[in-house]
Amino acid sequence: LAGIRPDAPAGTVTLRPVRNAPLGELVLTGLRVAGAPFSVRVSRLGLAMVEEAAEGLQLGS
Repeated sequence: LAGIRPDAPAGTVTLRPVRNAPLGELVLTGLRVAGAPFSVRVSRLGLAMVEEAAEGLQLGS
């Protein structure tokens, strides 16, 4: 539902959350991308906000 697409070798993460998900707000914590913590919050409208990520990690859409 969050549409998280990590590419560790490139140092990027793409977020493409599902719009109008029936579950309401979704918070994912305790994830790891390229060995570093990663957390994201997705609103019920499908808007993603990264709450924790490694320094230098590039976010794509």
